[in-house]
Amino acid sequence: MTTGDPAPHRDGPQFKTCLRTQMESAVFSAIVRCRFTGAFIGQVVLHVPERRNRDGTYGVCLLPAFWNRGYGSEVTAFVVDYAFRWIGLQRLSLSVFACNERAVTVYEKAGFVIEGRKRASVWSNDRWEDVLFMGILRDEWIERISILEQ
Repeated sequence: MTTGDPAPHRDGPQFKTCLRTQMESAVFSAIVRCRFTGAFIGQVVLHVPERRNRDGTYGVCLLPAFWNRGYGSEVTAFVVDYAFRWIGLQRLSLSVFACNERAVTVYEKAGFVIEGRKRASVWSNDRWEDVLFMGILRDEWIERISILEQ
């Protein structure tokens, strides 16, 4: 999950509690399933804490068995489009562990840019992890879809 602070690593009750909390407070949340088998793949959430600012936060969590298959890219593209086209957000942001290079690549492919780095901010797996803050603005999304639709 990448809303606010990155989620605890995928083990035990702490992670399940995090997922439940994220989904209960979301503007949009969905379970992600494989279109071919119906198998549970993960979940996605979109929070808009201050609706007046039209500033949303995106989070996604996929089971490791489904990494590197394009699901993260597909889900991220869908949520970015949904956030700007249907909710009318001005910006969409997320946070991600800097060491999660695959996720950073997925987000960059969807148009997110790195806006900052919080160094050694989360203790995870017996070490300090940096957290990246990424965002995409409505105008950037409009420019991207205009290019893609040509």
